[in-house]
Amino acid sequence: MGGSLARNLSRFDKIISTFFFRLLPEILRFIVLSICVLRKYYKQATTDYRYRLAINSKSSEFVYTRQEKQDLVECRICLSDFEDEEEGRQVVYCKHAFHKHCLEKWLKGYYKASCPLCRGLVVPELVLAEYQRRLNEEENNIVIEKELALILLNVLHAGSTCNGYF
Repeated sequence: MGGSLARNLSRFDKIISTFFFRLLPEILRFIVLSICVLRKYYKQATTDYRYRLAINSKSSEFVYTRQEKQDLVECRICLSDFEDEEEGRQVVYCKHAFHKHCLEKWLKGYYKASCPLCRGLVVPELVLAEYQRRLNEEENNIVIEKELALILLNVLHAGSTCNGYF
């Protein structure tokens, strides 16, 4: 009976030491990494939302019909004719109109927060500066994200090798 108690205590000691010295540090690393990633994506989503909100407040959507918009023939970004029932956007400031997807793509491009024709500001400068800063940070963080991904894979791999104890 004394031998089985010693074996059980030895096994319990092995489980405890594995948990505290191997699993717990990996779990904490995983939690910290997850918080960092979630924080980054929250900031990214918030910035994108503000930028889209600014675009929506400074331009209006419409559905093209030949009867209502006889003077509007083509999109000045892609140079394609408007078709009936096609979605468009009109800049509130200058009243220039474009295909919806063309103007959104233009405004989301680097440093292009202005009307493609008259260069009138569509997105407020503060929102534009925040959006551009996020884009620049995103480019610079690619290397860091790859390294964090490797750490995450290492944590997940390390967790799968401890299954023999539990």
